[in-house]
Amino acid sequence: MPGIPFGGESYNDDRMFVLYLCKCTIADEDATTVSTTIYHESAPDDHKWCIVTYRNTVRYPAVRVDHFDSSEQARAYLEEIEPTVPLVSLGGNSQRIPLSYDKYLEWKAANQLREYDYASMYSAGGYNHREIVISPKR
Repeated sequence: MPGIPFGGESYNDDRMFVLYLCKCTIADEDATTVSTTIYHESAPDDHKWCIVTYRNTVRYPAVRVDHFDSSEQARAYLEEIEPTVPLVSLGGNSQRIPLSYDKYLEWKAANQLREYDYASMYSAGGYNHREIVISPKR
């Protein structure tokens, strides 16, 4: 169901946001902001983990980054939060009673929903793709 209009945006599918688990590094920019470098391929040995929340629109703008010390912590957060993502079909609301993560994965598969694909955001060629997201400290 690509190109679903809602709230002045065109969504790729029913989900308003997609979540992405990846390696990252974090640096203070100043007293109120933090810079997160998201590594899609090779990451430094001292990397952390993050869940990046992207708006599920054509260019997938990043809207939030949550940092974790381990992949297990990040995965647990992903499995808790992903089934609560607001849906266009619900007027931008989450399901009143979220699905279990396993049922949510079944729902995504049954609806042929794609995961975030960083490679589609870059021109052909290049290597070691990464993004930098500046966000307020929490």
